[in-house]
Amino acid sequence: MDRYWQQIAVPEIGSKGQHLLATAKVLLIGAGGLGTPAAIYLAAAGVGTIGLVDGDNVTVSNLSRQFLYHEHETGHPKVSVLANRLRQQNPVIVVREHMEMLNTSNAHDIISAFDIICDCTDNVDARILINQTCAMSHKPLVYAAVKDWEGYVTVLHHRKKIDLQNIFSIQSLLENSSLNCSVTGIVNTTCGIAGSIQATEVIKIIVGLPSELDGSILCFNTLNTVFRTFRLNA
Repeated sequence: MDRYWQQIAVPEIGSKGQHLLATAKVLLIGAGGLGTPAAIYLAAAGVGTIGLVDGDNVTVSNLSRQFLYHEHETGHPKVSVLANRLRQQNPVIVVREHMEMLNTSNAHDIISAFDIICDCTDNVDARILINQTCAMSHKPLVYAAVKDWEGYVTVLHHRKKIDLQNIFSIQSLLENSSLNCSVTGIVNTTCGIAGSIQATEVIKIIVGLPSELDGSILCFNTLNTVFRTFRLNA
């Protein structure tokens, strides 16, 4: 336990919490700007099984914000590169690779094998599918979205039973589907902050701590250094 002694010393975690982390199974859907920071923190914290879902390859345009990828790895599958990084960071964890995009054919089988799901995607259709599958499978979903200087993080389908449709209507999501970070741009630190908060929320769920974001959404703007939390109604 020497690897984890500093977080075991945190009263809310302790040895019991570390054991819960070691036996947890967390799925990250998307291995990009959100998925890379979330994944490396969860691996370092000792989450026992981490699943990765992504069908993309590393490109040069990824490198400014997806910091676990290197230039010589362009053209390689993100999932395999990221999985190797996580295993190097913490050799005792299990990393499951799903080198494919989530779709209606595979979503239930993949998601049902994990305890907690992280939506780290940048695709509206995927977000809707992830939300629906987590609702049907009764899986807590840690949701994040980013663009330019802005980020949003919330916890869905947990104790407060908040659904994505309690925040955004499906129609509004589809109408604004083109407004992702590939179009609006993104500051790399915005991804890092949102992904780190996602990892923190996952750890809190695993060890049984209450989450302020279960029933609320965190909205932040790094240009103005403003963080606000808004209550949601199911």
